[in-house]
Amino acid sequence: MRGIKTTHVRHIFQGLAALIIIITGIKLGSTLVIPLLLSALLALLANPVVDLLARFRVPRIVGILFTLTAFVIFALLFLGNVASTVQEFTAALPGYREQLTESFSRTQAFLTQKNIRIDLKTFMDSFDPSALVSLLTNMIGKLGSTMSFALLILIAAIFMLLEAPLLPGKLRLALSSPDHELQSMRRFLHSFNRYVALKTLISMITGLLVGTMLWAKGVNFYVLWGLVAFLFNFIPNVGSIVAAIPGILLTLLQFGYGDAMLVLAGYLAINVFIGNIIEPNVMGQGLGLSPLVVFLSLIFWGWLLGPVGMILSVPLTMFIKIMMESSRQWRNMAILLGPDDSAEQHQQKNS
Repeated sequence: MRGIKTTHVRHIFQGLAALIIIITGIKLGSTLVIPLLLSALLALLANPVVDLLARFRVPRIVGILFTLTAFVIFALLFLGNVASTVQEFTAALPGYREQLTESFSRTQAFLTQKNIRIDLKTFMDSFDPSALVSLLTNMIGKLGSTMSFALLILIAAIFMLLEAPLLPGKLRLALSSPDHELQSMRRFLHSFNRYVALKTLISMITGLLVGTMLWAKGVNFYVLWGLVAFLFNFIPNVGSIVAAIPGILLTLLQFGYGDAMLVLAGYLAINVFIGNIIEPNVMGQGLGLSPLVVFLSLIFWGWLLGPVGMILSVPLTMFIKIMMESSRQWRNMAILLGPDDSAEQHQQKNS
């Protein structure tokens, strides 16, 4: 009995050691891992379109080249628009800093009259308006450095798409229980495609609502803040909060505290409507992840892979959870990653 316990403990420590080695390897090799992950993401996104074109008897290689070319053109136009708008905003920052200094000086004088002692001057001296877009520009910069591997990403995606029809047959020969594990792979692909499609649609609606609200209020660079809301909505939990900060501060600079509070209320209304009403009803329990796991996965993958890891945190965690569910050894651990009703469903299956 003691020997069995010793063996079990030894296996646990061996598994932890292997996990630490894998995480360290991914962290050290992130410059290569990130392009490969982006290649897999691009292949997963393009494969349904390529399969659809194949139904109309379009040769697979032609469908792959057409789909990837269209994606590259769209990405270049989108990133070019974002970069030009960020450049215009950066050029206007010195003027906004002067406006912010005057606004803080008036606020300081008003608080002094009310015998409220708050040193806003120290805060203003340490405040850098360029921080409004630092997170966005950092993300664009990281993606831009990753795009130096653009040729590698495209070539790897082409080979992945060419290999996709042959993969099920190879897995049937290589796996010990192919039907069960192929079913898990199909579950992941279905969940991934559903998540990306619905998340993109919801993010577009969020960006349009934010941009329209700021346009109606007359806030400068409303297109940029709509794009920020669209992009950051892919980052779970904290993305929409970070995306609201620059629009609210710019409204404060242009129109004052009253209008800034009005825009803040508008952001809250949009995020509550989208995040608590539309998104749960549309996406349901399709993720199969608890809110705590989503938040922790955001922190972990962001630390491991940077901005790309933050965007891919949900799909990567979904993949790990589904692979755990297909393993007898890790099936119980997968329950901890699931939503509240996953444990009840597991008990019902076992009863």
